[in-house]
Amino acid sequence: MQELKNISISLICSTSLVSEGLRRILDEREFTVEGSFKSSHALLGDGGEILFATKSELILLDVSAATELRDEVVALRKAFPKSRLVLLSDTFELDSMIEAVRAGADGYILKEIACECLLESLKLVAMGEKVLPGQLIEHLPHGSMIANSHNKVEADLASLLSEREIETLRCLIMGYPNKVIAYRLDISEATVKVHVKAILRKLMVQNRTQAAIWAVNHGLDANAVCATIAAAPSSARRAVEVAKSDSLIAIAS
Repeated sequence: MQELKNISISLICSTSLVSEGLRRILDEREFTVEGSFKSSHALLGDGGEILFATKSELILLDVSAATELRDEVVALRKAFPKSRLVLLSDTFELDSMIEAVRAGADGYILKEIACECLLESLKLVAMGEKVLPGQLIEHLPHGSMIANSHNKVEADLASLLSEREIETLRCLIMGYPNKVIAYRLDISEATVKVHVKAILRKLMVQNRTQAAIWAVNHGLDANAVCATIAAAPSSARRAVEVAKSDSLIAIAS
């Protein structure tokens, strides 16, 4: 599996209990907590001026610490354009989530999530993906029709490609490089190359782009929920099996 270097992160939490709990969880793994703040105003003044400069790769904002969530997301995004911004919420609120993502948030995670799944989600955001709660699928139009169509495509492809090759093909649709595919599927880059060669041969195409076009034309859905779970690293898959309420949707940005 491809290992990431330590990921720097800053926390914005209104309570010491939450911030200390998160710090302990993160410090034990591939994260370095660079700072903890009671509110976004501790980083930014009322006029948006930077009071505390941070070069953290991630900024994790507890939604309960925000008074005007959208405005604070906009201000943080403007002040720290190179940082990825993740929101941590007590409950799933569709309108609030949509507003925050449109304002510039890169992830929206519920506090009911298991520790292992939280860590894997933050890693995915650090790699350039957007992570949203699995509950979002319940609010999409014609969800059951989409699922039925997806199942038929899966059955047809299963007669042509192996399960792992189908997962790799999803990643090709998203335009992922081999390094990202290796991380998502919990395999080595060398194994990814083997899968890609097999896909090109079986689909009788010349390159990755042609393979992706073939998959899209045949209805393969790269963002299906089941694909997200299957493509997550093994530790995240275990977390999903233990706590199914922690299902997530990862979307390449």
